[in-house]
Amino acid sequence: SLTPQRMSTKLAKTSEVVFTGHTKAIHAIGWNNDGKRLATASGDTTARVWNIETHREGRETELKDHTEPVDGLSWCPNHSEILATASQDKMVRLWDLRARRSLAIPTPDEILNVEYSPDGNFLLTNDKSESVRLIDVRNSKNSIVASNSFDQQYWVNEIAWTANGDGVLVVAGRQATSFQEKGVLELLSVKAGDGGAELKSVHAITAHTANCLTIAMDPHNKHFATGAYDSSCCIWDAQELCCLRQCCTNLEEGVGNLGFSCDGAFVGGVGEVERGSTARKLIDICTVSNGETVLKIDTKATARRLAWHPRQYMLA
Repeated sequence: SLTPQRMSTKLAKTSEVVFTGHTKAIHAIGWNNDGKRLATASGDTTARVWNIETHREGRETELKDHTEPVDGLSWCPNHSEILATASQDKMVRLWDLRARRSLAIPTPDEILNVEYSPDGNFLLTNDKSESVRLIDVRNSKNSIVASNSFDQQYWVNEIAWTANGDGVLVVAGRQATSFQEKGVLELLSVKAGDGGAELKSVHAITAHTANCLTIAMDPHNKHFATGAYDSSCCIWDAQELCCLRQCCTNLEEGVGNLGFSCDGAFVGGVGEVERGSTARKLIDICTVSNGETVLKIDTKATARRLAWHPRQYMLA
């Protein structure tokens, strides 16, 4: 947990609790909408749900229906017991934690990320075929209704919904060595109705000089942040799609993951640290208004993912 100081311009680490259970690396992490449960997805083919208020070692809920590593997860924004997970087994699974059962939604390729739409009616995925797919989960439809496949010169790395759910931001990298500017930010429009659905590219920006790895939207949808393989990290105006300032400048290698605090005042970043690297293992937390670092948290192991609590200054 973190405590604000000096009218929220500085933070201080006040406590730390360690949860153990997964046997391989954690690939995704996220809080549900009331902040009482934390979900993790792992290379051990499971997801786990931890009850933060009543946690006791070994009492977490283990979700075991996937057959390959689980790379993505997303909580339903309007239901605290519904969780989506995505795996290299090419399945999205919808879990009702009250029944501890899942519903499988097959997809064409190994899935990297899954994200609920702001209204909870759709899921968005990106996969290893460099495709972004829209899944309709209204009224148990649970099927892919639109796709956008990128040219194979791209790596499609992460996705984020825009505020009202009518657009998607995609961060990617160009694979071809002939491109000097490799980091790409692309906006897709989302149309879904009784007449059909569509994911259409409407705007692309060169965002970084290296492969753009990660994106995070702030809770109030005023800003988003992107991070790249060359350790650069930027805060953007979400309406104008313009870069405002740099942030998280203490990360020594590629920016692997980003997240905003519950009030949108702070952004935290972790590095994409390679195995055997001597780079410092830390979480770099900055003020959104000026990009300056307010807290550096050293970690015992490489922190590859982070998630802010939805209602308080608590970071997982």
